[in-house]
Amino acid sequence: MTHQRHMTPAVPCPYKPRFWFLIAPTNFTVMKLSLSCFFFSLWPSLCATADPVTITTTSGHLRGVVDDGVLSVKGVRFGLAPTGALRWLPPVAFRSAAVQDATKLGPSCIQQFTFATANLTEFLFNNPPPPENEDCLFLNVWAPSPVTPLKLKPVLFWIYGGSLAFGTGSLPAYDGTSIAKNQELVVVTFNYRTNVFGFPSAPDLPLTGNNLGFLDQELALNWVHENIIHFGGDPTQVTIMGQSAGSVSVAAAITRNQQGFKAGIMLSGAPLGPADDAPDFSSFDDFANAVNCEQSPGPRRLACLRQIPATVVRNFTNGPSSGAFGLVLDNFTFFGDPLGRILAHKTTRTPLMIGNTQNDASLFVLGLTNLTEFLQSTLPGVPISADQIRGLYPGRNDVQVIGAFSTDLTFRCPASLWAGAMVKAGIKDVFRYSYGAVFPDTQLFPNAGAWHSSELELIFGTFNQTSSGNDKAVLSKSLQTAIANFVKNPSTVSPAPNWERYDPGQKTLAELAFSGNVGFDDFVNPVMSDSEDGSCNALLDKIITSGV
Repeated sequence: MTHQRHMTPAVPCPYKPRFWFLIAPTNFTVMKLSLSCFFFSLWPSLCATADPVTITTTSGHLRGVVDDGVLSVKGVRFGLAPTGALRWLPPVAFRSAAVQDATKLGPSCIQQFTFATANLTEFLFNNPPPPENEDCLFLNVWAPSPVTPLKLKPVLFWIYGGSLAFGTGSLPAYDGTSIAKNQELVVVTFNYRTNVFGFPSAPDLPLTGNNLGFLDQELALNWVHENIIHFGGDPTQVTIMGQSAGSVSVAAAITRNQQGFKAGIMLSGAPLGPADDAPDFSSFDDFANAVNCEQSPGPRRLACLRQIPATVVRNFTNGPSSGAFGLVLDNFTFFGDPLGRILAHKTTRTPLMIGNTQNDASLFVLGLTNLTEFLQSTLPGVPISADQIRGLYPGRNDVQVIGAFSTDLTFRCPASLWAGAMVKAGIKDVFRYSYGAVFPDTQLFPNAGAWHSSELELIFGTFNQTSSGNDKAVLSKSLQTAIANFVKNPSTVSPAPNWERYDPGQKTLAELAFSGNVGFDDFVNPVMSDSEDGSCNALLDKIITSGV
């Protein structure tokens, strides 16, 4: 290992209950008012004096910086450019002995934002927008400095969400400085291919060659195992954490019995796909026809499609005619019966932190008011009436019922089923939560509440500390500490006071910051799981697992 420090100053989705990931809805009421001001001021600029540092890795001699006790390298290539002949092929590891500048975040992969809701989605989840490039397999590392090889630190490996259609590790929101500095963890973020580039659902490819984004994730994790020790990280103490589609990615890694991590954290996303779904290739076929590659599916059509510039592809996939691209059930990277595999002990038997936000679906049902129409579009063919659903949520109007039902169906009930299956399979170190914090500066649309991904700025400590109140800073520290406690020792009795191992039906579901309680000693309020899972137990679990 070479670790040289130089002292020269430098300045540095509507959805279906069987869907495996979250898709942005197509009928949002676009709420632009004040959003641009909020998100452009969300992350303060980090302009400080820093010291150059060089770390030797399999990707080369990385010239990063040490700033305020945190070593960082950014824009580190871990895979060859998946372009040209390598488009739609499994990623290939990048190896180099050259000096590499590692002071700037790399470009994101090509993004797809559903045409009808693109403005709102980009404001919320891609702001400020990084440059995009098909050549995008880059990662970033933040580590406490100085590096101490004799006392290695646990590693937190972050997988972003975005419906497997968009997202990047290059957002300021996912800067690892705060966690690394405050919690003595090594933090890794990275890019994986999304939409048609990463999950094409293409009949031209082998079925096992379609979920390419998952293979990118695995390659990045392999890089961590080879190189993280040079940053003072322990390759045997890696926890993978993801949110939304990133949480589904964590679940997929567990379900396929992937190795290389000691624990998982699943934030707002737990797949429960059926085992008999055939792949849908229609979106890829429509895309091929739209760019005039009209050969029959196979090598000749792929050769034609590989000649299409990435900008042309992006223009189509972000236009009104594009369909969605996503996971295929290949029984290699993704399996259709995760609960069955858990109970059969066919999965990675890893400690797990899992949960959801209290109003996880509020963003996805924005503007919807007709419960009957919503049920018909969300659960087509399922014999269920609006009155049956109203009965699960007494005292609420239809707008509130739609939000609560959607949160339960897509987030809370799947998390409950996953956590329960893990415990039943004999995995004792399972910690379940529900996050309920609401702050005035995050109420960006009507009935937002604790909305989908509103907790991430607190977990990463990237909220605007100038405009936020002290309660948010205190809760941020509490959340970080609880997560860090789990990462450091996932078999601990409690990540935080009153947060015990999950036992279904017992007072072990951790409600986080539901009542303005933000301090580490009291931000956890344990409740009986039935108090939140009532609709799941009464009806929704049956719908989710059987469709009737």
